[in-house]
Amino acid sequence: MVDKLTTDIGGDPAGPVPQEDRDQLFWEKQMIAAFNLLQVKGVVVTDEFRRTVEEMPADYYANSTFYGRRLDGMVRLLIEKGVIDADTIEARTREILESGTRDHV
Repeated sequence: MVDKLTTDIGGDPAGPVPQEDRDQLFWEKQMIAAFNLLQVKGVVVTDEFRRTVEEMPADYYANSTFYGRRLDGMVRLLIEKGVIDADTIEARTREILESGTRDHV
C-alpha cells in the first residue's frame, strides 16, 4: 500500500472549508512575486515546488497557513537547489525575530 501524501485528502471526512476574506499582507505579495519570477527565469518548476509542499509533515501542513506553506516549500526547494544557504536563512530569520522587525502576525 502506498502512503497518502499530506495533501491527499479526497474522501476523508472534513469540517467546513474556511473562507477567510482579507487583503494579502505585504510579505505575502512579495513572496508570490518572487516565486513567479523564479518560475519565469526557470529556477524552479511548479512540480518541484508542489513536491516540497506535499512532503511536509501532516500536522505541520494542517497547522500552517496557505502562504506559510508556500513560503516554506519555496525556501526548502531553493535550499535543495543550492540557490540559498540554510544557515544563512536561519541566521537572518533569527535576526529578524530578535530585532522585532517582523511586520506580520
